[in-house]
Order: sequence, then C-alpha cells, then structure tokens
Amino acid sequence: MKKQLLFGHLLTLIIGGLIYISFRVDSLVMFKWFAALSLDTPIENLRETTLTVKQHFPNWFLFSLPDGLWIFSYISLTLLIWGNNINKRNLFWVFLIPFIAISSELGQLFNIVPGTFDAIDLTFYITGAISPFIFFTNNLLTFKTKTT
Repeated sequence: MKKQLLFGHLLTLIIGGLIYISFRVDSLVMFKWFAALSLDTPIENLRETTLTVKQHFPNWFLFSLPDGLWIFSYISLTLLIWGNNINKRNLFWVFLIPFIAISSELGQLFNIVPGTFDAIDLTFYITGAISPFIFFTNNLLTFKTKTT
C-alpha cells in the first residue's frame, strides 16, 4: 500500500505537475497562484533552466502525458482508499475523473465541448485510467457485486 501511495499516486501527481510548471505557458492560472503564495521566484528559476530543453521533448510529453499521469494518480488513490476493489458504493468515485476527461475529449470530437480533439490525449486518458488496475489489482477490473 505504501508503494501504491508513493509511486501510484504521489510520484505520478508530482511528475505531471513538474511537467506543467517546467514547460507550459506561464499564462496558466496556476502561475498566478504561485505568485500569490510568493513562489514565483523559485518557479521562474526552475523555468529558466527547463525551458532551454523544451524543444527536445515531443509534444505528447509536454501536453498529453501530464493529464494521463494525473488520471493514473487519481485512480491509484481511489483504489487505495477502497482496498483496490470496486463495488457499487465506490464505482462512481473511482471513475468520475476519467469519465469527465474522456467525455470531454470525445465532446471535442463532436463539437459539443469547446476545444480541439486530440487522439493522443484520449489515449493517455484511457491508459492512465486502466493502468492502475493492472499494476495494483493484478486484474484489469476488480468488481464486487456485493456492497460490503
């Protein structure tokens, strides 16, 4: 369980966040939060170092991987909370964020949601949602029909 919390949740959450902080445009709202918390100087120092290598990373690393990592992190944490089992009581909570992300991307495909559909984003969302089941439950999906 400690490995799942450390590697499945925290590490993937932090790596996704560091990619955003290091390489994404500074007009994102989070940079205003950093300034409000007086973290803008250390963040700017980090970005001065990392932005020089940005061109060496593929777009999927910069734009799709963080979201997939965050979905992985969310699923890992929700699985951990419920003992790596899915039941009727937790089904909604475990799949809430992946459902929103995948639906949003598909909504972009059909012009229901503003934005540009990206098959790579969708692939990372789905991979991020499925992988924790493989790593932490030894099954693609563990579903118990009893509400114990």
